[in-house]
Amino acid sequence: MKSRQILIAIVILGTVWHTAAAQPKRKIKADAPPPESILAGTGMQSNPVPSDLIALKPEMPLGPQDILKSYEIAMSLVADKTSADLSVIVQAQRTNQITREQAEYLLQQSYQIAMMQYQVLSALHEVLKHDIDDAAAQQARQSLKTTSSDTVLVVPFPGSVSVYR
Repeated sequence: MKSRQILIAIVILGTVWHTAAAQPKRKIKADAPPPESILAGTGMQSNPVPSDLIALKPEMPLGPQDILKSYEIAMSLVADKTSADLSVIVQAQRTNQITREQAEYLLQQSYQIAMMQYQVLSALHEVLKHDIDDAAAQQARQSLKTTSSDTVLVVPFPGSVSVYR
């Protein structure tokens, strides 16, 4: 049993080593300043917060409305890009750089790709819009429940004698 575990370990190590050896050598270019300039700035500063940290402004995460807007912008860009692509193809055909058949094929391909992109973006937009609307409706129902929960309703049992008769 022990020899089997050793054999498996050797095979795994051999595979990892072979994979690592097959990777192309990459030269890493670091744009780091020389060590002297780093060490020169290690003296005591009057301001303990580095100015680099103050200069950075944290990015706010995108909210659902921002994402909806980005889908709308992307759909507009798809339409603009498709229009530009189609005009380039038509111009290439007019100047006899491509044949009419090639132009037709390229026009159809460009149109189909643009339609797929537009439909995906539109579907994503609709799904997110539906989710936003559902969340708003659920929040409205939740707030309605919390405001109406203070009311006590007293209903007499059926068949009980009413005092006000």
